[in-house]
Amino acid sequence: MTLFRPAERRDVVVSGSPTFNPFENPSVPLAAVGLDSVFSVGNATDSGEQVTIDKSLVVPTVWRCVNLLANVVAACPLNVYKRPDAEPKVVPVLSPDNFDTTYTPFELWRLVVAYLALWGNAYVFKKRSDFETIIDLKPLHPALVEVKLDRGSGRKIFLVKRLREDGSVNESEKPQVFTDYEIMHITGLGVDGLTGLSCIALGAQAIGTSIAADKLAARFYKSGTMLGGIIKVKAPLANQAQAEGIKARWMQKNAGVGHAGDVAVLDAETDFQDITIPPDQLQFLESRRWNTTELARMFGVPPHMVGDVERSTSWGTGIEEQTQGFISFTVEGFTAACEQRTTREVVNTRAWYAEFDLSRLMRGTTLERYQAYQIALASGWITGNEVRKKENLRPLDGLDKPFPPLGINPQGAGAPNPSYQNKGNPNGE
Repeated sequence: MTLFRPAERRDVVVSGSPTFNPFENPSVPLAAVGLDSVFSVGNATDSGEQVTIDKSLVVPTVWRCVNLLANVVAACPLNVYKRPDAEPKVVPVLSPDNFDTTYTPFELWRLVVAYLALWGNAYVFKKRSDFETIIDLKPLHPALVEVKLDRGSGRKIFLVKRLREDGSVNESEKPQVFTDYEIMHITGLGVDGLTGLSCIALGAQAIGTSIAADKLAARFYKSGTMLGGIIKVKAPLANQAQAEGIKARWMQKNAGVGHAGDVAVLDAETDFQDITIPPDQLQFLESRRWNTTELARMFGVPPHMVGDVERSTSWGTGIEEQTQGFISFTVEGFTAACEQRTTREVVNTRAWYAEFDLSRLMRGTTLERYQAYQIALASGWITGNEVRKKENLRPLDGLDKPFPPLGINPQGAGAPNPSYQNKGNPNGE
């Protein structure tokens, strides 16, 4: 029985046939980030820098946070289970063994999470067969989509900008209109119930400050050396051209990194006044460290994961605790949104649900895993072959049933298990 039926299309059909369908042309890179001319997250910030998606990704901390979140989630397999026994099920469009889909599961969810982290919204086109079965999932660039609420049905409709054959946006034509039957919409945190808010837009000031600091540092090193200042000429200058000539000769002989540490030679009529502000007074390092912490906070990423190790203990006393905090407070927010929307719109079967396997993020060292397996085996709630499967080993005969817990007789509840008695004492004492 299907839970997700097509919406009534009567009120949302656009007249005219589309000249180009962006979902059906694999030569057009839907995942490209070159659409900032269409989508800008805001005006110039107080730093004077206009922050867009493209420019924000140039900031190392932003790139690292988005890359980390996308790869961590995508690396965890999305499994489908059936309640109540949690029996694994196979949904072909979500299976890594399906070679007919455009994207592998890793590529699909990496792109979805990247869109969520940057735009606060991810749109996935559900390509269907003639029998209405979903056969492919294709992420759609958020810059192309506008979300509205259809008052008649009370459901979302999606206005998708048309693309030309070369991949450019065709603003002269009306957008194509789709319903939630064709597009799966995964949202981040929002306030209007329709769309999520962009982390880049909300953090534009911090990102703009980081971009401005990078430019300031680059200009400082481009000018180079400690010879910045004022050249005082005691004799009157005839004209501005003479002053420019003195400046040009000075810059040619002394400016640039290659002249760092050189000695300036002045004649009797010339004085040099040093007005260069040392880098430590400009607090380049401190401001960059502050920007790193601020941007990591925006994305919910522990600072040590983006290279700031000074405050790593604030997330726990060990790497395992820090990783657990990252998974619980950040990663699970992305996985839960993807799981529930996938369960409703892709799995689309009662008592079946999709769930990411996050256990790989907590695998630990070989010794830690083996000790955990030993405890689980001794407790009787896992089988030997289940352990071998987790380690990518083939199953063995006789390991399909759990071992009885220590001290428990499988033939009598509460009775001592003879196999664990002291066999050296005939009385079992």
